[in-house]
Amino acid sequence: MRINLQDKASLFSIITEESAMPIGLYVGEQLIIEIANKAILKAWGKDESVIGMPLEVALPELNGQPFIQILKNVFETGIAYEAKEDKVELINNGILQTFYFDFIYKPFKDENGKVWAILNNATDVTELVNAKLKCKESEELFRQMIYDAPVAIGILRGNDFVVEDANDELLKIWGKDKSILGQKIIDALPEIKNQPFPKLLQDVYQNGVAHYGYETYAKLEFNGLLEDCYFNFVYDPIRDKDNNITGVMVVANDVSIQVKSRLAFEESERRFKNLVLDTPMATAYYETEDIIVSIVNEEMLKFWGKDKSIIGLPFEEAIPELKGQPFINLLKEVYRTGVPYHADQQMAFLPVDGEMKPQWFNFTYKPLRNAEGKVYAILHGATDVTKLVQLQKQKDEFLGIASHELKTPVTSIKAYTQVLEKMIRKEGDEKKANMVHKMDIQLNRLTGLIGDLLDVTKIQSGKMTFNPVDFKFDALVNEMVDEIQHTTSQHRIELDVNSNASVYADKERIGQVIVNFLSNAIKYSNDAESIFVASYLYDDEVILSVRDYGIGISRDLQHLVFDQFYRVGGNLQHTYPGLGLGLYISSEIVKNEGGRIWVESEEGEGSTFYFSLKVK
Repeated sequence: MRINLQDKASLFSIITEESAMPIGLYVGEQLIIEIANKAILKAWGKDESVIGMPLEVALPELNGQPFIQILKNVFETGIAYEAKEDKVELINNGILQTFYFDFIYKPFKDENGKVWAILNNATDVTELVNAKLKCKESEELFRQMIYDAPVAIGILRGNDFVVEDANDELLKIWGKDKSILGQKIIDALPEIKNQPFPKLLQDVYQNGVAHYGYETYAKLEFNGLLEDCYFNFVYDPIRDKDNNITGVMVVANDVSIQVKSRLAFEESERRFKNLVLDTPMATAYYETEDIIVSIVNEEMLKFWGKDKSIIGLPFEEAIPELKGQPFINLLKEVYRTGVPYHADQQMAFLPVDGEMKPQWFNFTYKPLRNAEGKVYAILHGATDVTKLVQLQKQKDEFLGIASHELKTPVTSIKAYTQVLEKMIRKEGDEKKANMVHKMDIQLNRLTGLIGDLLDVTKIQSGKMTFNPVDFKFDALVNEMVDEIQHTTSQHRIELDVNSNASVYADKERIGQVIVNFLSNAIKYSNDAESIFVASYLYDDEVILSVRDYGIGISRDLQHLVFDQFYRVGGNLQHTYPGLGLGLYISSEIVKNEGGRIWVESEEGEGSTFYFSLKVK
């Protein structure tokens, strides 16, 4: 087609039609579409058939949108209207779609200044706006993720590290509120100025390498006071689309409570370890059911003849010499049951100068429990009593020999005394005869003391013999009561024996226990007139009780009454004769017969002694 370049109208029409920019011309108050180039028809989703139609007829989808009214305002006022990235809903391919345009409504006026048409120039910026919206949506989603995250997250922008955003968790960690947003981190948290964090941020920003901190110490201000805090955190560089670093993302988790608890536990453990190591008593600490030797002091190592190389080993590997001895099984049982174990003068074979020798110890295995009550360790304390045991053996040997040697002359003296008493009485000198009789009574006491000493030495050496037989328990009680009743005129022994039990035990030894109970009841109730004796069955046991109304025993001393050589203390010690061996011997006899022995007493109100035996 040949174009007349002098025809300006034609040239304008061609330029308008072929322009990539949407162009339309609306004439008159009805906004008749006079011109609509290809670009605007494409944007509308229409063809040339709409030319000559009113705009609101050609594009009915504009109904409810502001554009028709804006055009009418421009027509009436003669003032142009310009918009950027304005949203419009248009039907395209039969579907109502959303578009965005930069556009201008420019009024055309005649020579009288009256508007006769409006020129509509537009630029389709839909793709740009959609990209921006997606970017904004993504950023909003990212920020929402920050706000909703269960850990502390914040964004620091630029090399000044301006706090662009921070969720509530991070603000809580910092001890701040949202008023710090927009401030440099060093201004928002001035207390970190001389701490390593500003330098770490600079390194991440400059090098682009994330920094990971684990249980890192920090001092932060809360309510005007600096507090010690610990954090797990990450400084991660933020990059733009061109891979340039624009800031740093902070992700943190406050682990102050856990770290402080662990440090407190470690300090407690350190003190405990030092206590074990520094205590003058031989002490060891074992862990787990394998009884691992975790802590042991020098005193205990000396007992075992070992060095520190055994630490960390199971007990049976650390001290193999104890295999076949009871200690390993005892430790495992204490760990399993949680019941402490104590032993006095327990013998153990241990290496001494390269040779296995017997040693004696008082020791305790004490289970340690956690907050749930479960055993997690055992504390072992021990005292070497080898020398004491050896001295005691020497003493027992001496007492045994002395008692045995005394028994023969005393027996002879007693025989001579009885013969002498009979001779004097025969001569009719009752006064002298009574004096000799009293001497015989004292010899009986001396014989009893010697017998007690001999029994003690037999007990200590394990040589006390027992000859069990079947016998009626109540009959033996009646027999012993009759025997003792003849020795006292002050006390009346009342009986309530109805057990009808038969037992299998050493009758003479059990009789010895009954006599001891009765004799003590008489001895320690000088101001009373009666003693009450009862026997009865309880489950599969027969129980004997001897009740007196004498001086009684205080509660804090009752656990001592069955100990060797225990006697009433204070001013009363010389009031009541004896060596303090009777109840000890009775206790050993009852224990050897598989029974129990105990006391119930109130000071000043008397005592009740009990022992029990299994019925046959």
